[in-house]
Amino acid sequence: MSFKHLVFWCFCACLIGCSDSPNSGVARFYLGDTTCVSLKTSLPAEGEDLIVYNASERVVLNNVDNEVFSVPIYDGSLVGKWNSDGDFCGTWIDSLRPNNYSVALEITPVVSEPPCNEERVKTVYETSLGLLVTEVFCDSVVGTFLTPTGDYRYLNGTISNKSLVLNTFDGAHLFYFSATISGDSLTNGVFKSGVYYEESWAGFKTDSLIPGWSSHQPYNKDRVFEFKATALNGKEVIINRTWLEGRGKSLLVMDVFGSWCPNCYDEINLLKELKTKYPQVEFLSLAFERGDKKQALKRIQSFKTEQEISWDILYGGVANKQLADSVVPFLGGVKSFPTTLFYPLNGDPVVHTGFNGPATPFYSNEIEFYEGIIKRFIE
Repeated sequence: MSFKHLVFWCFCACLIGCSDSPNSGVARFYLGDTTCVSLKTSLPAEGEDLIVYNASERVVLNNVDNEVFSVPIYDGSLVGKWNSDGDFCGTWIDSLRPNNYSVALEITPVVSEPPCNEERVKTVYETSLGLLVTEVFCDSVVGTFLTPTGDYRYLNGTISNKSLVLNTFDGAHLFYFSATISGDSLTNGVFKSGVYYEESWAGFKTDSLIPGWSSHQPYNKDRVFEFKATALNGKEVIINRTWLEGRGKSLLVMDVFGSWCPNCYDEINLLKELKTKYPQVEFLSLAFERGDKKQALKRIQSFKTEQEISWDILYGGVANKQLADSVVPFLGGVKSFPTTLFYPLNGDPVVHTGFNGPATPFYSNEIEFYEGIIKRFIE
């Protein structure tokens, strides 16, 4: 055999061998018993970041020292060790929760399956948790639950033997949903959030994609638009109509949010786009955070810097809807994070509660609504 032929056959053998080599990973977060959140990941080489895939979302965990991966935005981390088989065994630590909250996990190397070329079948279910919107292809499913306070963001999972499983890890939450498919119904549903919360649920198929709630709520005209909050330099500030007039703007867009809140993060991304598009509008964020005031101010500053937010963020207090309502009672009730106020110098204020993010079929509606309200008041 000539040298050329030898090289050719070695190259072919290498291709055959490499095709069976692990080229991705599966992360399993253990929620107790036999339940685990199972998601596709990358297999990072030394020094590389770890990527967790939630449907079309990529959650990039920053490599600290190959055995610690920090969770951006939400201040958590994955800590563990790689063993000789290429497995990563460790825990997810959520530093924003009390009592050293952690969840056991492992990442196992796998060979990626070929992509599914089947047409996606869209299905909608009315459930006790909210409106479930799914797309099924081969044995995979992606989708989300829509609720009056916001969506559950990017979910993905499997359908097999009349069993539905959806789950996600967005950096702040571990969600697990399972149910039995019985004709047009979903029965025996189990929803788990992390290691402590569990709820039963059920649903039925529907042709309607119209939510049974409204994201609009009446502004409380009996309360004056004025509140006190803390700036990031620790000084108390007063926000009112006079303050807005002094800024030289005719419209204020203010979101009541928490840096720990994924739905708020989705809305912040939209607000950043709107801030660039409508510089004549004043933007302001009012944060309600976990931890004490000192921790919260540091956390907000980090969030503002990391997300490149160009407007002011004020600290309103601890993360509690009742407290938030007492700080800004003119909103007519803080029922969800985020809650967003459009306050014009001329015209009636508009309050928007909750947020349908990019994982939902209504995200374009949200963009249209936000832009429509802004244009109404500035044009």
